[in-house]
Amino acid sequence: MEKYYKKWLIGVSFEKDKYQVKIKNYYFKDSGNINGTILKSILSDNDVEIGMNSEGTKQLRNIFGSADYDEMRPKPLSLIKLLVSVRTDKNSTVLDFFAGTGTTGNAVLQLNNEDGGTRKFILCTNNENNICLEVCYPRIDKVIRGYKSADKKIEGLRGNLKYFKTDFVDANPTDRNKKKLVDKSTEMLCLKEDCFDKVKKGHEFKIFKNSQDKHLGIIYEDEGIEEFKKEAKRLRKKFIVYVFSLDESAREEEFENIGDLVELKPIPAAILNVYKRIFKWI
Repeated sequence: MEKYYKKWLIGVSFEKDKYQVKIKNYYFKDSGNINGTILKSILSDNDVEIGMNSEGTKQLRNIFGSADYDEMRPKPLSLIKLLVSVRTDKNSTVLDFFAGTGTTGNAVLQLNNEDGGTRKFILCTNNENNICLEVCYPRIDKVIRGYKSADKKIEGLRGNLKYFKTDFVDANPTDRNKKKLVDKSTEMLCLKEDCFDKVKKGHEFKIFKNSQDKHLGIIYEDEGIEEFKKEAKRLRKKFIVYVFSLDESAREEEFENIGDLVELKPIPAAILNVYKRIFKWI
């Protein structure tokens, strides 16, 4: 009671010959700091300016043109923006496991644009009726890049977008499976480090970067280390580096002469274990 009283969250009043004690309802982070008020069970236009599903439909028409999206019942952007804004920090990651038309991703991008946040979003869908390929992905892509609506150019909100489709990698020890696993692993490492823009493709390495000038190096065979080092010296950038290896050697000694440019990280175990299983016999 004392803690909340000092935070001005408890009100005391005298009503009908009795003292009334009321506490203001807030959502608290683990640190104890206030992070937005508790939402009401029912939101109305009197509380905050939010729209209905018709707003979501209109927004899709503005982005794509005159197509009919009523049956998709797209969520209104204003509602999702409200929900995200009161329950996230500026660097939160927002997961929507039923992405639908991509309203959540759109909302996160708009909030970042408004308050300078760096929130990320992960959208998942089973692509029912091809909604991911025809609506969700192209919608987010247009919002990021900008689009034309009713003869008016809408500026893009900027950001990175990567599309992944779940797949299995056969564990049979073949060169084809090796290439497939390496390609999939490269995408996952790019996602992990938020670096998607390809800078250089060498014989046995690749270099990526992002808009914050963060650089990622992925080396697939020992033969690619020296070639990568030459490129790293030329670029003079700080690199996060992953080296695929069957013997789990970190290879620190091979990067000593460019140690000021390189931070070596281990390949995630989930990737490395499959990599070993497939390639140790090739």
